[in-house]
Amino acid sequence: MYDKVEKIINEWDPIDLFPMAPEDEYSQEIRKIMNVLKRKERLSVENLANTLKTIFIESFGDDIFFRNNELDIANKLLNLE
Repeated sequence: MYDKVEKIINEWDPIDLFPMAPEDEYSQEIRKIMNVLKRKERLSVENLANTLKTIFIESFGDDIFFRNNELDIANKLLNLE
């Protein structure tokens, strides 16, 4: 499951770090996302989208976080099998 989440987050690249950053650049954030996804049955798309934004702003700052498609990413993450 981690690999699938990592692929989605790395393709999203919310801080625009790739291709310059190492592939595991978002590993800390992905672990946080994995913990949130464990509560999937109680997780709405909107709630997950807000959580994604919060995780990345806490890690990188709101002046660096510039993507505005957290809902799309949340949908992808919630539909993972």
